[in-house]
Amino acid sequence: MGILVVSDSHGLVREVAQVVKRHPVDKILHCGDFCVDHKREPFAGMTLVRGNCDATSEVPTEQQTKWRDLHILQTHGHLFGVKSSLLRLHYRAEEVGANVVVFGHSHVPACGVERDILFVNPGSLQMPRGFAVPTYAIIEETGVTPQTVQVAVAFYDYQGNPVRELGGSYSIRR
Repeated sequence: MGILVVSDSHGLVREVAQVVKRHPVDKILHCGDFCVDHKREPFAGMTLVRGNCDATSEVPTEQQTKWRDLHILQTHGHLFGVKSSLLRLHYRAEEVGANVVVFGHSHVPACGVERDILFVNPGSLQMPRGFAVPTYAIIEETGVTPQTVQVAVAFYDYQGNPVRELGGSYSIRR
């Protein structure tokens, strides 16, 4: 089991519900711009953060989740200027002790490790940029040592097909 990460669904409900039903996971994180009533299924069962297109003030702009050996910082990214640099987001991750950061906003699927912190942008289920199809991601912890955590990130297109050119296996700080 793992963590399903989606972002920038911009009003899609049926498609998000299909993704959620397709993958049995321990947690579901939505990185903002859901643009529907957050109390509606399938969003009611997710850990949500508010994006720049979300109207509700009931949803926070940042969340922290601990799962196994992962300390995850979740945000949309617009308040950290992620379209131009991940530096401010990296500083925030350091500040809160996160070893994984999940975010959206740019609609560009990407993941990589910077100074022992894993950054994952699942892309957009509604309007992909920098990639041909809508995407989402699943994060799984695959091993631990006293100093590190091994993590696998798999990306999928909106129909559930693996996107092999994205994702991979990473070693991050514990």
